[in-house]
This record gives sequence, C-alpha cells and structure tokens, in this order.
Amino acid sequence: MSRLLDRCPLCDAADLPELYIAQDPHYGIAGSYHVARCKRCALVFLNPMDSDEELTALYPEDYYAHRDDREVPRWKQLTKQLLGYWNGTKEPIFDKPGRFLDIGCGSGSFVARMARHGWESFGIDVNKTAAELGRSKGLKIIHGSLREATLSAGYFDYIRASHCLEHVSCPHETLDEIFRLLKPDGTLLIAVPNIGSLNARLFRKYWWHLCAPVHTFSYSVETLTRMLDQHGFVIRKTVFNSDYVGLLGSIQIWLNRHTGRRSFQGQLFGSRSLRVFSGWLQKVSDILRLGDMIEVIASKKTGGHPAVHIRCSGGTSAGSPKSDAA
Repeated sequence: MSRLLDRCPLCDAADLPELYIAQDPHYGIAGSYHVARCKRCALVFLNPMDSDEELTALYPEDYYAHRDDREVPRWKQLTKQLLGYWNGTKEPIFDKPGRFLDIGCGSGSFVARMARHGWESFGIDVNKTAAELGRSKGLKIIHGSLREATLSAGYFDYIRASHCLEHVSCPHETLDEIFRLLKPDGTLLIAVPNIGSLNARLFRKYWWHLCAPVHTFSYSVETLTRMLDQHGFVIRKTVFNSDYVGLLGSIQIWLNRHTGRRSFQGQLFGSRSLRVFSGWLQKVSDILRLGDMIEVIASKKTGGHPAVHIRCSGGTSAGSPKSDAA
C-alpha cells in the first residue's frame, strides 16, 4: 500500500509542498505522479510513495537494466568516449582485488567484469528474470532486495550502487545495510541523477532523469551528502559524469508532451550528430558542476556509525500515488 508522507524522510520537516505532477515519458506506465520537495532541506521525492514491491511491478518487461547486456567492443567504447557519449561510471582504483557487491546489478555485466579482474564478485537485483539470466552464466547473483539477502556483516571491500538508490522507497534502510556489509576500510560508490543540475532546473517535470514513478527520490549533492552523513559515511570524492540524454532527451520529451510519443521517439533524439553535440555540452556542464549525473566515492567515518534518523515506515496509507490529473 502506498504511503502519504507527512514528514521529510531526510530532515523530518513537515512542510512538503508539491513540486510537480509528472507522467512517465519512458516506459508507458499509466497515471500521474505527485512529486514533492521539502521546504527545509530540498529533498525531492514521490508523495505518496509506493512500496518497493509495488514499484517493482511497474517496470516493463523490456526495462533496459534487466536485459542481457552484451559486452561492448573496446574500440566502440573508446569512440563513444571521444565523441562525448557517456561511457559508464568512473570506478575507484584499488591496489588489489577483494570482495565486491553490485547492488541493482541487472543481468550482471559488471559482476562479470569484476570477476574477470580477480574479484570475488556478487550481485543483487529485485528482477527475477535478470537475476536468473546472470546465474545462467555462472554469476553469483541474488534475487531480492538488499535487506532480504542476509549477507555477512563486514564482508565486502567494495560496494557499488550505480543508479539504484533513486529507485528504492526506503533509502535509509538500504544505506544502513550497506554500512553493515562494508568492511571498516571498504569503499562505496553511489551514482544518482542530480536534481540540482542545469537541465533539471530548466526542463522541470520534463527532465529526462526525473523519471517518475520508477525514480522515487531525486538527489542533489547536498541532500545525498547529508543522507550519507546520517549513515556514518563520508564522501571522499564527487564526480559529475553526464551523457547526452539529459539535454537532448529532455528536449525530445518536451516536444512530445502533447503527442503521446515516448521519450526516445523523435527525429531530434535519433540524430547522431545532435547526440554528439549534446554530449559535448554536457561535459561543459560537468566541468561547471551542473551536470545531470553525480558519482560519489565514500567510506565509513573513522569510528563512525549510523545516526538516529527518520525511517521510511512513517506516513499514512493512501490508495495510490497515481491520479488522473494532467
């Protein structure tokens, strides 16, 4: 059952004005979704909020992260990088391999990559089909949520949560579990869209990465830093690493707003030359720290532990976050 949140999940403030009524431009998910922004700390989130189970059921069968992810040839990766296409997260560098966990791993392409580099490599994903696909290739992938996995405390040297924290309805519980699983000297990478980006401010509810309802929370550098601090983490490095879709895709969504066409349907978005040009502009935004994608590398505070904070279980029940409002 979805919950109407009467307190901010980050700072406990009660002033949660509606920011947008947004519709899904990507996957054909029906309905309109209410997006709130806390007046005090500026955290942006769906309100009402579906449970993780309800959210999982909304994903289409062909969701990109759940498909078989084939390895891209090295020459193609380098070409895309030179042309300004996004070429994956900027991973931390380690002296030697250890134990690795990829949260929201899909069918496990990155789990396989780390295993090839000598890591004892694990993944976890809520999508059963994706998890089974990865396991069919011999990968160690768990189906379910992180909180259900009952993994051993202090087991992992490196935990990667690339574009998954914005998909969960209870980030506090997720970060608590990451803290428990990570070794005292371990490394955490979190990548999320940046609601403080120039494109988010410009395109508002038509911003490509707002992505309601599958993105439950929208973070800025400030709100992500505050949330990690509450859970005993300190950020060591922040990188802006954006691709062309934040700009070009948002323009296409805006152009399609009255047509019923999806975000990727349109001559503008299909133009390779415009993708390259948009990618170059995005790199400028990254340099100015206004890019669409945040990647942070964090570690546990010295002697740190999670603080007392707001839980996701608060709020009142509501029938559904969906409405017929346009």
